[in-house]
Amino acid sequence: MVRLIVSDLDGTLLRDDHTLSEYTKAVIHRVSEQGVDFMLATGRIFGGARQYAKELKLNTPILACNGALIKEAAGKLLYGKPLLDETLGEIFQLLTDNHYYFHCYGEESFYTREFGNSLTAFYSFNTGLPEEERFPMVEIDPIELIGKDTIYKVLARCEGEEERKVLYSSLSEIAGASVTVSWHNTFDICADGVSKASAIERYAKKNGIRQSEILCFGDNYNDMDMLQYAGLGIAVENGVKELKEAADYVTANNNADGVARAIERFVLDGQSFSS
Repeated sequence: MVRLIVSDLDGTLLRDDHTLSEYTKAVIHRVSEQGVDFMLATGRIFGGARQYAKELKLNTPILACNGALIKEAAGKLLYGKPLLDETLGEIFQLLTDNHYYFHCYGEESFYTREFGNSLTAFYSFNTGLPEEERFPMVEIDPIELIGKDTIYKVLARCEGEEERKVLYSSLSEIAGASVTVSWHNTFDICADGVSKASAIERYAKKNGIRQSEILCFGDNYNDMDMLQYAGLGIAVENGVKELKEAADYVTANNNADGVARAIERFVLDGQSFSS
């Protein structure tokens, strides 16, 4: 029996235009009405996920910044594991010295040295939210953040396979940091021990939910641990090869309501995995 469903957002639950289909919303409403918890786990900043939790009428916490930050949709902080100042300083120094673009997420604020063209869509997304739901987007020298705000995630952009290998290795050597991938040309850097799986485990234990009762959906490397932790881990068809190979099942792609279709099959219709 499934008691908890957890889904990644971008590339998984959301279509490429960052919207939810009416069919997907209807399926999630149906399963929620049956008493199954549905929860969002994302690499996004909290404010970038909140509107979807409200749209789906969820009463579960949002696991933001790959699980480093857990908050209720209404804004109450439930758990946070930010990067330590010393670790943050090393990350900023490495990325700055090597001229990599990066930005970072506080509990509420988005920080970047400069708003470039690559942030146009994200900026438009934020300004398109109701005024009370917008999050601050601030231009600042990242060094000035140390000791002034808690930072839960740094996102660094890097192109080229060989260059990515070198940067990944360098970031991984920084004490107190963990590195994962949520998009083909970026790295997500959080505090050591942060993962979607550990955040889900925290929620499950508090609510008496067993691993075998958890269903997780994802598309990228930062979803790997939660798919392996879950009783049933499902990758969307557009997911990275390694995740699909590790998953228990591969559903349709994010533009074809893959999450909703799998929920109908395995939860609402009660089909077994082997069917």
